[in-house]
Amino acid sequence: MEKMKLVKQLNESRMGKTEDPDKWIMNLERLRQCIAECGKTIDDTELVMHILYHLPTEYNNINDQYLKDLDDRKDVDLENLRADLRCKYDSLEDSGRIEKNNDDGNDKLVKEEKALKTGFKKQFKGKCRVCSKIGHKGTDCWTLDSNKDKRPAGYNDKNDGNRYYKFNGNCNTISRRKFRQFLS
Repeated sequence: MEKMKLVKQLNESRMGKTEDPDKWIMNLERLRQCIAECGKTIDDTELVMHILYHLPTEYNNINDQYLKDLDDRKDVDLENLRADLRCKYDSLEDSGRIEKNNDDGNDKLVKEEKALKTGFKKQFKGKCRVCSKIGHKGTDCWTLDSNKDKRPAGYNDKNDGNRYYKFNGNCNTISRRKFRQFLS
């Protein structure tokens, strides 16, 4: 009777949309071990099939690939499947489609990561109204005295384009007249 309850529990186990795949698979392996102690063995292929048929839709690309491999009679390794599910889960977390779960109950780290992601602005692609350069707005222009604190470390005032500076070097180009004299 105990074996039937464990098998039913295994068969009804589905991975939730926001559930960590490592924890879910670990729970499945624990159930498989308990079922084995009752006399029924479940091999890796059966467990892989159960995992593939009980994944959320966000994992369809992984699911399709592994089912194709099984149809082609290729060996499917449980650890490779687990690693692929982990990568997909991490990418879903990073993209914000899944909320990060913090095991210790402290959400400070999660909030800091969210703040970092939302703190970056897209680069402005238009033309500055102050210096006429592309890539920043007039309110953010480094040439304004109010924005001196926004200037990068290697910024040089000579680069602002609004001032004329005399060239103190030697010119190595030849004028057209001198070039014609040189040729004749």
